Amino acid sequence: MHVALYARVSTTRQADNDLSIPDQLRQLREWAAANGHLVIQEYVEPGASATDDKRPVFQQMISDAMMKPAAFEVIVIHSLSRFFRDGIEFGVYERKLAKNKVKVVSIT
Repeated sequence: MHVALYARVSTTRQADNDLSIPDQLRQLREWAAANGHLVIQEYVEPGASATDDKRPVFQQMISDAMMKPAAFEVIVIHSLSRFFRDGIEFGVYERKLAKNKVKVVSIT
């Protein structure tokens, strides 16, 4: 399966200190390899809150996922909070992506 990885941290301090993104990417890559998936794209968003969708990298990933045909079949995230903090907004995007046969999978 063709997958995209999405890694995000909330603060620029976290991003500058490499507290989370390298570890997220390592775990996401290992999960993809262990499950026989091919990583097509990696989307990295340092210092962006997931309280809303005003994230440039996130929007690019959604745009790529909505292409016909989609650029990948699955968006792999470390945890649901990396994608969205709000469960309702998460559901809105999950349904939107599902209409184009793209799934969101959390590895935790």
